[in-house]
Amino acid sequence: MPIALVVSSLAQAREEGEEVEFDGSLLRTIVDVSAFSRGNPVSPGSHRIDIYMNDRRKGRRDVTFVLSSPGDTSAIPCYDIKLLTLLGIAVDKLDKAALERLRSEAQCGDLSDIVPGATARFDTGSQRLEVRAPQILLQHEARGGVDPALWDHGVTAATLQYDYNGYRSEYSGSASQSSQYMSLRGGLNWRVWRLRYRANASWSNQQGFSYHSNQTYLERALTDWHSKLVLGQFTTEGQVFNSVGFLGAQLSSDDRMYADSRRGFAPVIQGVANTNALVKVTQGGYQIYETTVPPGPFALDDLYPTGSGGDLLVTVREADGREQVFTVPYASIPELLRPGVSRYSLNAGKYRNSAMKDEPLLGMATWQHGFSSLLTGYSGLITARDYTAVSGGLAFNTRMGAFSLGAIQSRTRLVNQHSRQGNSLRFTYAKRLPVTDTSLALTGFHYTGQGYYETDEAMLLRDRAKYPRNSISTSNSTYARRNRLQLNATQQLPERFGTFSLNANWQDYWNQKGTDTEYQVSYNNYFKRVNYGISLNRIRNLTTSRWENTVMLTFSIPLGSGPSTPNLTSSYTRQREQHSLQNSLSGSLGEDNQYRYGAFFNGSRHNNGDNATSVGGNVSWSAPWASLGGSYSTGSGYSQYGANLSGGVVAYQGGVVFTPMLGDTTAIVEAEHAGGARVTSYSGVRLNSRGKAVVPWLSPYRQNSVEIDPRGLSHDVELKYTSQNVVPTAGAVALLRYETESGHTFLVNSADINGKPLPFGATVMDEQQRVVGYIAQVGQGLLRTAKEQGTLTVKWGELPTEHCQFSYRIPVLSDTRAFDYPRLNATCQ
Repeated sequence: MPIALVVSSLAQAREEGEEVEFDGSLLRTIVDVSAFSRGNPVSPGSHRIDIYMNDRRKGRRDVTFVLSSPGDTSAIPCYDIKLLTLLGIAVDKLDKAALERLRSEAQCGDLSDIVPGATARFDTGSQRLEVRAPQILLQHEARGGVDPALWDHGVTAATLQYDYNGYRSEYSGSASQSSQYMSLRGGLNWRVWRLRYRANASWSNQQGFSYHSNQTYLERALTDWHSKLVLGQFTTEGQVFNSVGFLGAQLSSDDRMYADSRRGFAPVIQGVANTNALVKVTQGGYQIYETTVPPGPFALDDLYPTGSGGDLLVTVREADGREQVFTVPYASIPELLRPGVSRYSLNAGKYRNSAMKDEPLLGMATWQHGFSSLLTGYSGLITARDYTAVSGGLAFNTRMGAFSLGAIQSRTRLVNQHSRQGNSLRFTYAKRLPVTDTSLALTGFHYTGQGYYETDEAMLLRDRAKYPRNSISTSNSTYARRNRLQLNATQQLPERFGTFSLNANWQDYWNQKGTDTEYQVSYNNYFKRVNYGISLNRIRNLTTSRWENTVMLTFSIPLGSGPSTPNLTSSYTRQREQHSLQNSLSGSLGEDNQYRYGAFFNGSRHNNGDNATSVGGNVSWSAPWASLGGSYSTGSGYSQYGANLSGGVVAYQGGVVFTPMLGDTTAIVEAEHAGGARVTSYSGVRLNSRGKAVVPWLSPYRQNSVEIDPRGLSHDVELKYTSQNVVPTAGAVALLRYETESGHTFLVNSADINGKPLPFGATVMDEQQRVVGYIAQVGQGLLRTAKEQGTLTVKWGELPTEHCQFSYRIPVLSDTRAFDYPRLNATCQ
């Protein structure tokens, strides 16, 4: 209760700026709390604190605190241009004289004197500066965005991710087969530059050893342009044309740098408000947006994209209670962009394909632009020796759904042959019906004549004509496509009645009779904890002109209710020539589910009377430094076994850290003496014995929260803070240091020479006059010292009679009390 009274009074005094005088009798002991009469005192100097604007976290940075006058006990923060920009304050709206002073040096004082209308409060308990300002003083920010000033390019580091798989099969009456495969992804980061290397090596007892370098490129972000520059071997982006291998340079836009409310597609909602009105937007019965608008016309252009779409219901509620309701059509396809948003890509260099000898010079340019909520346009050009392709198209968002119309015209000239020319016409349609909860997507292609070739096809034909003895190239054959149609539909039935889906693909050719056709219909649902589904698959084989039908029935049942409960899956499959039954059991073990296992038993019966069975299993372990696994199976006339190993390595100025998994954008966590602590944001990630760990993947250009769980740490180690936010740029290796304080922690029961408990709130200091703790109720104190033994001073006032000393030696805990604090009794003299 005394502590609560103190805290409450401090908070009120801090907010009202009044001096509080405490009645020491309430504490039942002598305590000097004059230093707290105006709130918790802040020492002058540089403090790393969290910055908040209108309850929204803006980041963490070092802020200087100074004493405004010699008699003050608490320091106040200083503000500079960078801090105000971080807060999102529109500095160009400040008074010119105030702005000039800020540019010359930091201003220390009340924030309202610098930015009229803004207030600031520093919370010493949470170490956060809480600023409030009206919207008119702030820079306009798109929702879901992060100020580029917070983007972290990371530290200089080298990374390597590896994946190894070994496999061996032995057959009765024939030779065994063995193969090994290793993929490597290396990287080197220096400031804003990213060097990346992709390669794989393989070996088999039939084909021997081979090694291929797939990609080697240098990349950097151009943040002012929301773009990126790539130099070297890479694959182009398949936005307007299909992706191709490339050796050269690329300059292209990077959508990841935009705010969430500027990425993807969502329409602009326009309307008119008569008063300060509340605008609500719902989709499919769920509210997805709400804001307040002033009287007059309004335009909402910061909705988040919501999958395939679904019409938006907009409700404008006026201050007097009147409402107007209208619908905005919304369906989405990849070609659609937000109004005013452009996307581009420029490529210059050489076409690259490891299966071909000829690698001609090639240039590629693409452009997309959202003209309005209704219309998006796109175009592109590919030019190379003896090959040209030109693309153009439009995409629409209408009440009937979203659709696009596009065309690509190609011209190809082969060695000693006339030029071949053709067109590819594309139609795309997507619609979600909210009333029936139906999603529909349709894509169709028509190829005029046999002269149309995509880039890879044209380069293959040119290579075959130029190097007819190239066995790799001549082993390929190309059918001239004529029409292609893809249909995907999903029907969500009423609650507990499941989901139907339909997928269909159909294609025919100019120079080949017959069609490639595939239909798949599936139904999935659940009953209590049992998931089940049935699928029907029908495929027409172009070579044999024969239909193949497959029916599959699947059940999945958890064998328990805990987080590590094993799962039993059974499936029955019926085909023309056979029917089979497959049963598998899988689960995980360990505190972090780091141990995984699986077992299966399969049986099949052919129409000719032959039966076949197989049984096997697999295990894996996600160790702190790598992931290891193995598998074994045996069946009628064969046996198989294999092993796999994967992981990553990060080397930087602070050393080398191993990790079982590694993505492209990562972070290194450092917390000295905190080995074994869990990184709660990422399952299975723990600090190693040196207090380091790799967070395997982060979202670039987004706020990522990385938190350390202190549970399980020794009492002698204290984390100053347990959570940090970081906004890494693409491919960065961010460094997050968590300050720790280590020592020897123990609980003391203190009393004076008369046996009375020492005063509540008294300060305990070591030989170097460093504060190691405070005395709480009935003379108890939780102290942390640097040494196992020594002398401590207890002080509760300025008079000679208001301090005393005692010697200590920390006892060793027995095993049965390993999670308790060492305790000792002390008489202070």
